[in-house]
Amino acid sequence: MSISLPTYTRREMPLLGRRHRLRAIVVTGLRREFKRPAVIVTTLLGVALIVVTSIVILLFARVFLPGQAADLSFFFVPASNQAVLFFITLMASVVGSALIADDLNSMALTLYLSRPITHADYLVAKAAILAPLISMIAVLPLVLTPFFAALLGPISWTIALEAVGLAVLLGFLFTAFYTSVALLLSSLTRRKSYAAAGIFAVTFGLTIPAEILSSSISNPGFLYLSPWEDYLAVARAAFGASGGQIDWPWALAILLAATLVASLLTYLRMKAVEVVAG
Repeated sequence: MSISLPTYTRREMPLLGRRHRLRAIVVTGLRREFKRPAVIVTTLLGVALIVVTSIVILLFARVFLPGQAADLSFFFVPASNQAVLFFITLMASVVGSALIADDLNSMALTLYLSRPITHADYLVAKAAILAPLISMIAVLPLVLTPFFAALLGPISWTIALEAVGLAVLLGFLFTAFYTSVALLLSSLTRRKSYAAAGIFAVTFGLTIPAEILSSSISNPGFLYLSPWEDYLAVARAAFGASGGQIDWPWALAILLAATLVASLLTYLRMKAVEVVAG
């Protein structure tokens, strides 16, 4: 019989991999946001208002839009609805303004950026939370409208399906822009109210002055400063609608460049934040 004391060893718990941690961040974030009354109300009001007004205009096109043909160009009408701009901005400010700012304020960023999560992983996870919510306004109403239009009869299914494909592309473009801008503004402050105000400033602080300067000086080049006008130029070209004062290739290039620059600046900002990694 041994008279020596027994020895015990504690097994080390293995760290979860990057994929598991990213999935946990995204799933937890989406569950939290979908339970918020502000997100639910914004989604329901935005989708319902855009779809209903578009269908009403389509059914009474002879009254509201005399001379408007029931073809692909009609779907520029729902895409250019001012409600799209307002509710996208509202969704980005309600959700996006707090995604990084709250983590900076509570110092939760230290936990997120512990091994094996990197700065890029963290930003991808936050974007994966915000982008689906913004796309509920930027994509879903513009996809539902052609389906209802085809079911009610004024639009053929061939045109409706083509409109759906274009709506998805346009919606993803605007979703990517507002996701990158919202995350950038959220990373610059610890107070989500400041970030939310910045999102509205980017939208209306650029759109309204650009329209005023363009009309007062008779120089349409100022419209390139407005993300909304750039989006309208691309949508007008996609759906084959007439009119427009600016060229869509330049407008598309500006939106893409702004999205990439905002994403890069957000990454650099996060790299500059000092955290304690375990």
